[in-house]
Amino acid sequence: MGNGDNFYDYCEILEDQGAYLVKFGYQSYSGKSVFPPVLIGDRIFSSEKKALRYAKKIAVPKNIKLEKNN
Repeated sequence: MGNGDNFYDYCEILEDQGAYLVKFGYQSYSGKSVFPPVLIGDRIFSSEKKALRYAKKIAVPKNIKLEKNN
């Protein structure tokens, strides 16, 4: 996946009760913004470190959004 050709432009990491949900997909189509973003998939990880590592493989780091419950 992380070969440079298939990067997603939408990646969000949500923390919920100790689990981290990584949602990914596309936020634009043919150069135009799409709202809401098109969700392609999601995965759950047990730690923030694992979630961030996966997100960096599938999306450009500037497009990764991390939301934690305080």
